[in-house]
Amino acid sequence: MSEESPKTDWINRLIAFLKALPARRSRPSETDYSRWQQTEEEYQQEQAEWMEAVRRKKAEKQQRGKKDADRKSD
Repeated sequence: MSEESPKTDWINRLIAFLKALPARRSRPSETDYSRWQQTEEEYQQEQAEWMEAVRRKKAEKQQRGKKDADRKSD
């Protein structure tokens, strides 16, 4: 019989502890399959809107970074 090293024993106790914790999962919501009927044009429009939103957020973030840099240099 081989003895477990202290490190292995600690890891096994940690795994047992984590498995014993209660899971906090949210209840699944009803899946919306309506987008499966989306046309190519609708998909392209949705993607264009998403890309524009990403571009705007990136520009805002860059502006905030420039303002912070200006304040620090003063």
